Amino acid sequence: MKLEIGDDCTLYHGVTLGGTSWNKGKRHPTLGNGVVLGAGAKILGPITIGDRARVGSNAVVVKDVPPGATAIGIPARIIAEQAGDRGGFSAYAVGSDMNDPITKAIHELIDHSVSTDQRLEQILEQLKQLGADCGKVGKRDEFDANYLNKIVD
Repeated sequence: MKLEIGDDCTLYHGVTLGGTSWNKGKRHPTLGNGVVLGAGAKILGPITIGDRARVGSNAVVVKDVPPGATAIGIPARIIAEQAGDRGGFSAYAVGSDMNDPITKAIHELIDHSVSTDQRLEQILEQLKQLGADCGKVGKRDEFDANYLNKIVD
């Protein structure tokens, strides 16, 4: 079997459509109709990129991408998009408005950490009011949530 590419596909520079083994049979990807592969994307193995799917630049895709979906990252993962939103896709870079699940998870962890720190401070304050010696929080126990959120974006 061979590489299959549908109609009206756009492959930007540096795209790799690669086989992953020397075994007989299907080794290369299948691209549906209207697929867009961003610059430097790697599509590896006997997987299918569905009709009108998009793959961000430098993504490494090793699993099927459903029709109409957008995949980004290494390894590539499907990102959630608002219904009908096709205008924000950039084949050369992931836009800052993309809904990356890993970025969302990191922001949620930072927010949880801030909330936990605030609760611990309240507990320590109440213990002090009851006469307990809680010591002083060292510099290493503090972090700047605003800075962390900024560098994650």
